[in-house]
Amino acid sequence: KIENRRYEVKIPAGAQSGTKIRIAGAGPRDDVGGEGDLYLVINVSPDPNYERKGSDLYLETKIGLMTAVLGGQVTIQTLSGPVSLTIPPGTQPGQTFRLTGRGMPHLKDQQVHGDLFVKTLVAIPKQLSSKQRELFEKLRTE
Repeated sequence: KIENRRYEVKIPAGAQSGTKIRIAGAGPRDDVGGEGDLYLVINVSPDPNYERKGSDLYLETKIGLMTAVLGGQVTIQTLSGPVSLTIPPGTQPGQTFRLTGRGMPHLKDQQVHGDLFVKTLVAIPKQLSSKQRELFEKLRTE
């Protein structure tokens, strides 16, 4: 609301911090009675799950030790909903997988999306049962 006038502004998908939006005629009047333009500068709050770099998103996900060693499936939450990511056998801690087109839409072309990069964090168990410990000891000797 500016000078008793209310404006509704649509923020385009893909807008990021620093994006400017012009509202024609909403600025202060000049000396001859003409109306100026108002520019809004977008500030996007950080997301607790994703890190954004341009149109690409970065996400960390925990996988179990057995999934890292033997492979498997994990569900990844994307902007368009959950997807299944195949974890190949022998996945290393910190290994990153790219999900093409699962990032933010481009500001200029909303049909084009960035990518989602998923970094794996391997969860090592802190407590082992005696049977689990025995199996790990057996693996170590073979």
